[in-house]
Amino acid sequence: MGKRVFADARMMLMMCGIVVMMMAMGPLISAQLECRNVFGVYMQCGRYIEREGATVPPSSQCCSALERSNVTCMCPYFADYEDTYSTEKVIYVLNYCETPLASGTKCGNYTAP
Repeated sequence: MGKRVFADARMMLMMCGIVVMMMAMGPLISAQLECRNVFGVYMQCGRYIEREGATVPPSSQCCSALERSNVTCMCPYFADYEDTYSTEKVIYVLNYCETPLASGTKCGNYTAP
């Protein structure tokens, strides 16, 4: 009986952990479904747009990931991650990769001129 209760409690904790993780990633999952290739952009470009560190030119893989995504669609989601990512670096990477935002597009706290 004791082993069964322990196993049930462990299963319940694991399920709670999964729910919390999914809630934290909710905006990212929603963006992936709506905007195409968000996880590819995250994996290939994440290090170039992190708030910490110097601004450096992105890799060709990052630029390729951006070309396969809908960046304008992703922009509203940046507001949820502005404490992690630098909007200025996002704009730098987009311009470097020749995928600039259309005039008037709002991306995080930035509006394209």
